[in-house]
Amino acid sequence: MSKPATITDVARLAGVSITTVSRILNNKPDVAQATRQRVLDAIQQLNFTPHVQAQRLAAGKSQSIAVLYPSDSLGFTELEFEFFVGASQVATKAGFLFNLIVTPMNEQTLLNLYRSNQVDGVILMEVHLNDRRVAVLRERGYPFVLIGRCTENTGLSTIDLDFETAMLLACEHLYSLGHRHIGFTNLIGARAGYGPAIRSLWGYQRACEQFGIEPIYRELKPTIDELYRATEALLDEQPGMTAMITLHTGPLVGAIRAAQNRGLCVPDQFSIVGILSDQMAQFISPPLTAISFPAQLMGSRAAQMLIRKLQDADYEDKQVLLKPRLVIRDSTAPARTSER
Repeated sequence: MSKPATITDVARLAGVSITTVSRILNNKPDVAQATRQRVLDAIQQLNFTPHVQAQRLAAGKSQSIAVLYPSDSLGFTELEFEFFVGASQVATKAGFLFNLIVTPMNEQTLLNLYRSNQVDGVILMEVHLNDRRVAVLRERGYPFVLIGRCTENTGLSTIDLDFETAMLLACEHLYSLGHRHIGFTNLIGARAGYGPAIRSLWGYQRACEQFGIEPIYRELKPTIDELYRATEALLDEQPGMTAMITLHTGPLVGAIRAAQNRGLCVPDQFSIVGILSDQMAQFISPPLTAISFPAQLMGSRAAQMLIRKLQDADYEDKQVLLKPRLVIRDSTAPARTSER
């Protein structure tokens, strides 16, 4: 099988330079009509198909966006994949290439994504209240969108879940069932200003004050073993704890297993509330009472915002804060009589 024709083959057959062929492929002016026709005839004769990405780069645009999700060795849960699927579907439909970048970036490597035309814009995830990436990109006027929020969001396009209100709703539900000892296992990063973690902690603290209950709190890594050990430790320290809220999605089975190993049946003797997508909550056993986390919708909306910014010079930045929705399923029940 013969190899596909290249731009070099076209230039050789037409008797012109590669630069001339490139200018014609990108509809640049100042090329003689006779030369243009000779190149087009060569393209047809060789059945040459230009590489789409190469054309985009030659035009100074990559027609590509990226999600920046600085990850670690713990990998992804289904929730992260829902973000990525939502963003990639929108990008593909709009004719953009979609990239997922999980390597943590310093200032130089972040800026090089734009300077080298690898991307036209990025969606930042894992956002902190004072996020250096935001400052770097805003200072230079590069287009980007946040899944999350900073402390100051004026002039930014953001989409986020109202984690503070979500925690209030979760605590209110458990309190209404008679629970007075409600634990909370949070994502690591609240002390460092990681957005979802710090805002969830604020909501939990407000709920404890509002309902007059003592905080029972842990920050831990998102693994099954970590959540298992943390739940056991909390039950050791607070044997009267009858309910728990967790931001850990994939590792939830660790909390359920720890309770069951203590002879606590979920939900009759121990209630659990999570924050995760409806699809994931329904597949847990028992089906989880949860704040619905519309990850795929958030990924889609973020990509739509970014592409609008790239295509519309008059686009006005907006901040979208999604209202939380509590879906009651089978993992919560009234507290034991002695706890009321």
